Amino acid sequence: MVYTLIGMEGIMNMLKKELKLLLVILLVFMQCLYAVGVSTKASATEISDNILESVTMVVYDSAGQIVTGNVYDQGAKVKLDYTWSLPDGHSYRAGDTYTFMLPEQFLLFNNVGGTLTTGDDQVGTFQVNKDSRQVIITFNNFIESHDNVRGTLSINTLFNKSRITGSTTQIITIPIHSGEQVFTLVFRPDVPSTISKAGMANGFNAKQIDWTVDVNKSMDSISQAVVTDPIPSGLDVPLTVAVYDLDVKLDGTMVQGGLVDSSKYTMSTDGRDLSIHFTNSPILSAYRIQYTTSINDQSKGPFVNTATLSGSNKTAVEASATVEVKHGIPLDKISPDSEYNPSTQTIGWTIKYNYNEVTIAKEQATLADLFNDTQALVSDSMHVYPVTFNSSGDETLGVELPATEYTLTTLSQPSKNGFKLEFNHDITSAYKIIYKTKASSPVINNATISNQVTSGSGTVKTITRPIIQGVLAKTFGAVDYGAHTVVWNIKINEDSQELRNVVVADTFPNKGLHFIPGTLVIKHGDTILDATEYTVDGPVSPGEGFKITFANTLTKPTLITYKAEFNLDWIQSENSTTEFPNRVKLDWTYRSEVAYTKTVTTTFVPKDEVKNNGFKNGTYDLNSKQITWNIGFNYNSKPLEAAVLEDLLESNQKLVESSDGSITFNVYRMKVLANGVTTIGSIVDRLSYDYHVDANNKLILAFKQPISEPYYVVFKTSGLGLLINQSTVNNTAKLFDADKPVSKDLTASVNIPHGGEYVSKKGLQNGDKINWTITINQGQSTLSDAALIDTPTVNQLLLLDTFHLFKTIVDTSGNVTKGVELTKEVDYTLVVNTDTSGKQTFRLQFVNPINSAYILEYQSLIVANDKDTVSNKVSLSGKNVTTITTETEQNVIVGVSSGSGTGSGVRGSLTVKKVDASNNTVLLKGATFDLYRKTDRTLDRIGTVTTNENGIANFTGLLKGNYVVKESAAPAGYALDAAKEYPVSLNSGENYLITVTNTKATDPPTSTPSNPPTSTPTNPPDNDTSTNDPDPTPSASTSPKPSVSPTPSSSPSPGPSSSPSPGLTPSPTPVPSNGPAPSVSPEPTTTAEGQQQETLPVTGESSHTAVKIAGVALILLGFLLRRRWRKH
Repeated sequence: MVYTLIGMEGIMNMLKKELKLLLVILLVFMQCLYAVGVSTKASATEISDNILESVTMVVYDSAGQIVTGNVYDQGAKVKLDYTWSLPDGHSYRAGDTYTFMLPEQFLLFNNVGGTLTTGDDQVGTFQVNKDSRQVIITFNNFIESHDNVRGTLSINTLFNKSRITGSTTQIITIPIHSGEQVFTLVFRPDVPSTISKAGMANGFNAKQIDWTVDVNKSMDSISQAVVTDPIPSGLDVPLTVAVYDLDVKLDGTMVQGGLVDSSKYTMSTDGRDLSIHFTNSPILSAYRIQYTTSINDQSKGPFVNTATLSGSNKTAVEASATVEVKHGIPLDKISPDSEYNPSTQTIGWTIKYNYNEVTIAKEQATLADLFNDTQALVSDSMHVYPVTFNSSGDETLGVELPATEYTLTTLSQPSKNGFKLEFNHDITSAYKIIYKTKASSPVINNATISNQVTSGSGTVKTITRPIIQGVLAKTFGAVDYGAHTVVWNIKINEDSQELRNVVVADTFPNKGLHFIPGTLVIKHGDTILDATEYTVDGPVSPGEGFKITFANTLTKPTLITYKAEFNLDWIQSENSTTEFPNRVKLDWTYRSEVAYTKTVTTTFVPKDEVKNNGFKNGTYDLNSKQITWNIGFNYNSKPLEAAVLEDLLESNQKLVESSDGSITFNVYRMKVLANGVTTIGSIVDRLSYDYHVDANNKLILAFKQPISEPYYVVFKTSGLGLLINQSTVNNTAKLFDADKPVSKDLTASVNIPHGGEYVSKKGLQNGDKINWTITINQGQSTLSDAALIDTPTVNQLLLLDTFHLFKTIVDTSGNVTKGVELTKEVDYTLVVNTDTSGKQTFRLQFVNPINSAYILEYQSLIVANDKDTVSNKVSLSGKNVTTITTETEQNVIVGVSSGSGTGSGVRGSLTVKKVDASNNTVLLKGATFDLYRKTDRTLDRIGTVTTNENGIANFTGLLKGNYVVKESAAPAGYALDAAKEYPVSLNSGENYLITVTNTKATDPPTSTPSNPPTSTPTNPPDNDTSTNDPDPTPSASTSPKPSVSPTPSSSPSPGPSSSPSPGLTPSPTPVPSNGPAPSVSPEPTTTAEGQQQETLPVTGESSHTAVKIAGVALILLGFLLRRRWRKH
């Protein structure tokens, strides 16, 4: 018995070991099965089938009315309605998407998004990307619990002119479920008028005009179309017309087509009125009408022709064309300057005859030409040429006519000489007659010669031309401003007459010139005369001039040159002057021994530096705000006993001090070159002069010793700390000898780039937003308490998170670019205000005084209609001795695209009420809420409000749309859940209230460490879960109001959390003014009855294979154990 018991115990121990081993193997096997098993992944999928049933298109005109015709304007507004449906029994789930493309022929200004609704239910949402034109529909769980799911997606867009090019007929293809939907559209060409007219004369001296009338270029439908065209006087009425098809492209270019069958129109004339009636009524396309008119009277031109297009349903439209037929004139005469030779006193003359190419009978083909009797016709100078013209009227001379083709006789009248030319036959072509005349006696004085030609038909043409005497002339040549000298030239006998007993007297009327005797040179022709061939009577005193007497007769041109010194101090004149006149008198006789006298005066006007005895200029440095002034004084090297330079520093400019406190001021010697340009020499020792700035801000430089040479002074002034309210700074200096002025005012004006510019603004649309850029203080004034106030129009919303203020980098032209960004609340403050009407303003206040330029960038969200004007008015104020305020305004005309579910209307408001989570009667002050406008897939912050003593935060002036409220700061002593969001859908004009709760923050307990217990451990008591679970505490209360989704209770917890989530309690008494309260869906929410609640992820239920295998394995294990048990 003992042995048996021992054997049984061994058997049981062995079985236990085998059982444990089998269990381990089974667990490993099961784990492997789950590792390799197939699981079903629950995720959103893209619907590949085409769910679009059809597409309809509505086109609107510029007035917003639906276009009922079949021709559309390019760029017109379009509404596309996509009808879609899901098949019954589909397997689509919430989150599944369907994507399609908007055709490229449509243009969007911004991304478009909205909801798909059916009755009071939402089926999903849609998004349209403006750049890719991709449309994405995202369905919700509505499609899982409903059959016959269908709807319409509407998109407001417009035709894209950049993609619709070429032909006026365009085809747009849109894929749908049943295949393709094709739209064949006809667009109106881009033409200024539906009718145009042009005319062209066929060449120079044209006999006909070709006319073209293009009609119905706008491709309207015109019933009983008629084109009328009165023919102007001077033209013959055409006998025939030709009508062509006309292909008008979208850009207005035209291509002439084939000839239209004459059965489709009729032509008639009534007096001088031409009419074309189209018999194919209505006409729907464009046509070109061409005809030719003969010119019967050239004198009636230019010819103005007006055509009119009308119809029974078309108001008359006119188009005019003016054709000026280019004709040559019957008679003309010229004498170019190149045809006058003063050395020989000959004049070349040209007669243009019959340049209009008419037929002239022999009896009238005559020319009578008369000129002054001081002129005589040069023999053998007469030449007659036939002339032809190209289409532009350019002439070509033919072979000269022989003298036998015409007869030339002499004419003589009182004080006139001339000739008569008679053609020996009828003429039909144009002719050019060229001849010369010569002065019949010496020309002593300048004169005007008159020449008149008369044709056989009585046409008269008279011209005059001057001739220049060659007896005496005077000019000045090279000037040496460093030596103060000028070269004078006297020209005698330029026309090579025989001058006897010649005496030249040269005088200086105002005594400002001194003749330099050793510089006199006289040339007769090309030969320099020896001093024995003339005598010079020198000046009695400086400034008196000199006299030259020639010993021989002058028969060639003679040139006298010499130098004279000039000095303003020598001038003796009752009238103050800075010029130097020079007078020459010539006495001579001709062979007749008659005495002649001629006098010529020429004046030398020196550079301004000589007149002013100095100069001044300056340059502005934008970075340092300093002006460098340069003054050149005593330019004329005057000897001065007590030289003093005074310079009044205007515009509150101050001398710049160096780092050691001294004023930067330097004086240099200056050299004047021969051409008047100055160079800077060595620096002058400071011990030789004194300078200071007096109480009137006048700079005074005084030399301690006499000076007699030019000087150059350089100094800097600064506008730092000043109000730069002007674009130029003026400055005037003056030189004195003691108290006597020895220079004129030396003035300079320095340009200050953007001086006086305080604020400028520009805006550029970017999708559904406008990018605004404000340039502040570009003139770089110094301002304290500088503040920028901006007032946008109500059709935009300021986006608070887009404000960025930058320092600037200034280039040499004063243009600015962005530099380092400044820090809000450190460098500036920004306050945005919104009144009850939704009108916004913001104020940007600089913390410290400013003296440079800044750039402010921000964005606003467009809430305007298409083609509305969005504008911003901005002003900058600041102080610097005086208070300045300047204002500017910028307008932007916006384009807006939209889809179903978007729009605007009466503005509403949103009120957030903040209460304690455990006691709703406790109102919480100091909670800060941010309001975000939800557009497409982005959130843009448009407002921030902190609750008042009553726990209220108001957002006013809100447009219809979707918003999200976020709490950014909790009241003192309360916990904040920054990740919590409260979406709100606001209707037009609605005043909506939500209540948000906060739970008090719990300080973590502090425990005192103690020694570990020494007692013997005891057995743990039996677990009794029914006595250890505390009652579950909800974190947020719910509202019984059925229209708002209730807030679920939180999971049970053993105690309060240190970071509880604030709850959202929709008010039981919402105050909508224009409709039911919008649904508020805080996260998490409990869905309405009949809809699936949000649950934890379900695991393991997608495949039961592993469970079945495990069951079979356990059955086999039991069977084996049973058999083994029985065996032993």
